[in-house]
Amino acid sequence: MANNTQIKILGNTLWAKYIVLLLFLLFSKLASANGDSLNATSHALDFDTTQTLINNIKLNELDYLQNGDKLTQAFKISKDQNWEKLHLEAAALYAELLFRQEKYAALNTHLSYYLKNKELPNQKSVYLLFLESQLKSLARDANPAPAHTLATKLEESLQQHSSKEKIIILRALAYYYTDTDALKKTLNVALEGLELALKDDDSASQGYFFRKIADAYNYLNEKDKAIYYAKKAVAAYEQTQDGLFTAKAYWSLGNILLEIKKPKDALIYLDKALLYFKKANMQKGLTFAQYSIASIEYLQANYDKALTLTKENIELARSAGVHDMQLASLILLADIYIKLDLLDQANEANDEVFLKLDKFSRSIYKADFLSKRYELKRRLNYTNEAFEAIEQKLLYTKKHYEATSESNIKTLQVQFEVKEKEEKIQQLEYEKDISELQAKEEYQQKIIWRLSAAIAFILVIASLFLFYRQARQRQKYHDISLTDYLTNSPNRRGIMRAAEAKLDEGKMTIAIVDLDYFKKVNDQFGHDVGDLVLIAFAKAAKETLSGDHQFGRYGGEEWLFALNSVDELAIRNIFDQLATRFTEHCSNIKDLPSDTKITFSVGASVSNPLKSTLDVLIKHADKLLYKAKENGRNQVVVD
Repeated sequence: MANNTQIKILGNTLWAKYIVLLLFLLFSKLASANGDSLNATSHALDFDTTQTLINNIKLNELDYLQNGDKLTQAFKISKDQNWEKLHLEAAALYAELLFRQEKYAALNTHLSYYLKNKELPNQKSVYLLFLESQLKSLARDANPAPAHTLATKLEESLQQHSSKEKIIILRALAYYYTDTDALKKTLNVALEGLELALKDDDSASQGYFFRKIADAYNYLNEKDKAIYYAKKAVAAYEQTQDGLFTAKAYWSLGNILLEIKKPKDALIYLDKALLYFKKANMQKGLTFAQYSIASIEYLQANYDKALTLTKENIELARSAGVHDMQLASLILLADIYIKLDLLDQANEANDEVFLKLDKFSRSIYKADFLSKRYELKRRLNYTNEAFEAIEQKLLYTKKHYEATSESNIKTLQVQFEVKEKEEKIQQLEYEKDISELQAKEEYQQKIIWRLSAAIAFILVIASLFLFYRQARQRQKYHDISLTDYLTNSPNRRGIMRAAEAKLDEGKMTIAIVDLDYFKKVNDQFGHDVGDLVLIAFAKAAKETLSGDHQFGRYGGEEWLFALNSVDELAIRNIFDQLATRFTEHCSNIKDLPSDTKITFSVGASVSNPLKSTLDVLIKHADKLLYKAKENGRNQVVVD
């Protein structure tokens, strides 16, 4: 018994020793791990390591979002260690990180603090990175003025910077102009930025500008060009480690392929984009990718699946504040309901979009929606709402063409298309009335004469009203087709018609006026100022000419004058007065320096038996204009 007790005690002692040994080894391992961790932290605090991290992120050799914790640590460490220059670099990259993380309130606070730093402008490229983030932040504001002011400031300072600094500015401007629907300006700055990025071998910036060009061409409905540049964007970004922008490039290409009805090809890129957006928890990116995938399900007639995805995306976009995708998803929801023959539900979704139409960022989005609204309201026999939709579509389509600097001919084509649809509605309504009349005739023979009289009266009144309305509409469209939208003066077609009519009345003078060195005005002060100069010239001409004389915009900065005079002294007097008034109007242009004098040259061809046709007069006036330019410009040559 005693022996057994001793053996038991011995066994317990051995087990205790084993336990102590195991605990010792475990704590040693933990201590070693903690030591490694401390060493790693100590390593992270090293200046060279922090600088390497920042350089790699700046060069897009590391992904922002996937290395967000490291970048945040670098930002804090550089501040704690008073590495001032390095800290400003880290702070600039941290601003971009906050934007990508959709932490907009934190970004505004961050920018407000660092843009007050007096040393910041001395580090030009870092300062411009801050301004790039600031412009993107301001573009989200309901008040467009601060963003416009900053964009103008950046554009005006462009020539003062190095190639790499210009790329940052052009990148910021491309973002801003895309966001404000100024697609022509987007193309201009993106193409200029792309040229610099190619020379600098900057793959990330190449990808950015390629994608902006692709998006612009997509909005302009030039799909072949859009696909070409979207593929270029994907190829450029795949050479970097920038996962977010690579995903956005995938989405852009996928979305264009979807629009040209290639859903299978589109899905390859959209799935890649969705995978990254989910991994990075990018709410905005998720809404875009899921909308496109829901659209594919819709195109493939998987309506139940499309309906589920679309409803989920509406809520996701609403919570994330992504208005374009919320409205686009509501439009898709209405399309699905129409396919399922649930017209009341489709109408509810359509009305919800209509109430929030101003939330759409682009005029073309609004115009496309209003086309669908017109079709739905016609199907539901809501004629007044259909009329309203088609009229508003005209308004937003015109705004889109103005934003993209398309010619008035395209706008006019849309207007005539609208006119045809209006007449179609009227015809349908008329046929509907006749059908109802025939039905009543079968059941109410005894009172048919009363109905006939009443309907005849209504039709006469309606016909008179429609005739009056159509006459006004035709006159409106006719006036638009003959008017230059920028200066509100006759366009080439308008002044040519007026000149032909005046030539039939008797002797006259045809003069061609060209603004001297106008390209320099555009290049030096910007196209907005150039537009104001053209408007100033048109105002001066209207004030100078009496009712017997007419003028119009012949093209670009050239103007055609049809003067009811063949007296050289009177002709020179007209253009002397015009020069004085033009100078006065130009002096009122805010962004045009007061010492800038803009002049014009004139070639004036007086009609005679040898110059009796408009074509001959114009050709001769053009030769005289060329002579005025050869002689030093700012003069009138009359013959």
